[in-house]
Amino acid sequence: MPTSSSTTAPAGAPTRIAVLGAGFMGGTHARAYATLPEVEIATIFAHSPNRAEPLAAELGTVWTSDLDRVLSDKSITAVDICLPTPEHRPMLEAALAAGKHVLLEKPLALTEEDAGAIVSLIEASDRTVMIAHVLRFWPEYVELKRVLDSGTLGRPISGATTRRQPFPAWSSLFKQAEITGGAIFDMLIHDYDALNWILGAPRTVTAHGIRNTRSGGLDHAQVLIGYDDATGIADGGMMMPESFPFTSRIEILCERGAVEYHFQAGGRSFEVGEATNTLTIYPNEGDPQPVTVEQSDPYMNEVAYFIACLRSGSPADRATAHDAYTAVRL
Repeated sequence: MPTSSSTTAPAGAPTRIAVLGAGFMGGTHARAYATLPEVEIATIFAHSPNRAEPLAAELGTVWTSDLDRVLSDKSITAVDICLPTPEHRPMLEAALAAGKHVLLEKPLALTEEDAGAIVSLIEASDRTVMIAHVLRFWPEYVELKRVLDSGTLGRPISGATTRRQPFPAWSSLFKQAEITGGAIFDMLIHDYDALNWILGAPRTVTAHGIRNTRSGGLDHAQVLIGYDDATGIADGGMMMPESFPFTSRIEILCERGAVEYHFQAGGRSFEVGEATNTLTIYPNEGDPQPVTVEQSDPYMNEVAYFIACLRSGSPADRATAHDAYTAVRL
């Protein structure tokens, strides 16, 4: 796809970013950019000022509902799309046509047709596009993958994930599964991608879900995935009781041991309270081995990597459109 303009920050100038969306994830990404040196948040785009205006004031920038103004501003190098998933395809197409680099929040799309069209748009563009699958930047997941890649436990042969929480309170959109995709998309997409990252290309899938009367979507599910030489299961959803803390877990069984990461928040959402956060290696012989992982904010890691790719001209290959498309197809 030829671009109508090219936007590159002059040498020594800050990289200017427009964040499209002011909800929970838009705010999370915007605050992460605000921690980075030589990065300037040019504007927050949203359809209304309700969240955008206070977020912009907090970060010392402005908000706008004028998308054309954002995309025509040649000083803006990239856009970060954190709008509802049905808007991903048209927003990406407009951003690429304007010559912007793009960080696109997961899931890629809600349909295979839209996901495929997005991949085609990206492949036809010379812009850097990265999909925000944040577990690939989460310190414990990164360390878990490093342990597996080292080969000390042998080949991974099975993976099991759990991701459970009460019905989200931070966005009214979750009452509309036609917009969010429900838990089977919005939540479990993290675990499909993590299992694929570790076990390879999925070959078969069988799923059973429970439809939630609050959203109309499949908000609790078990998804069994077959790989060439391994199996995986992703379990979870957002129908747990209000007293249940946000919990996620991944367990990988290998030929000579296993590794487990367990996270449990101090409340109903992952950012609430003091969390339990443990990564443990279980060798075939000897005692369990707790692993100490240097802590860093995964969202800061994610946006910092994106900015580094823009500045170096390197492909953003830690979280590609093909990876995201494969997760959506599941």
